[in-house]
Amino acid sequence: MKDSKHIISLLKAQPEFAKLLIKDEINLFKAAYLTPYLQEQILFIFVKNQTLFFAAKHPAFCQEFNYTREQIIQTLRQYPQKFPTLSKLSEAKAYVPRHILAPKPIPTTEIKRYFSEHSKGIFINHSTNPEIHALFEKLRLAILRNQPTQE
Repeated sequence: MKDSKHIISLLKAQPEFAKLLIKDEINLFKAAYLTPYLQEQILFIFVKNQTLFFAAKHPAFCQEFNYTREQIIQTLRQYPQKFPTLSKLSEAKAYVPRHILAPKPIPTTEIKRYFSEHSKGIFINHSTNPEIHALFEKLRLAILRNQPTQE
């Protein structure tokens, strides 16, 4: 009787599941070779066109990565039994994804300005000019309309 580990390894050997094998090799490489600091700075790793890509969280990591990328390829080539697909890669590159480089939009919140009327609309209209008197009465009505209803 075959155990589950053996069955999974047979499945990974199938060409349909080659990506699972590569993913396992990448996880093994991360755990065995990369320091905890480097593991923390990497968002994800993937393979494309014989190149191992490292997606970094910060542009400074890409500069630091330039010093170690040849060592990474050499390490992968030294252990072809551990990394059968990764040992055939020719190059390693680091980049920062666009969504991290893009400035984050500043959330805009509308400030609703509300001023409550302090006047109660109770005042004596001393105006003798009929036009000004009418304007003061319109003002009184507007003040009374804006008063909260007291129940």
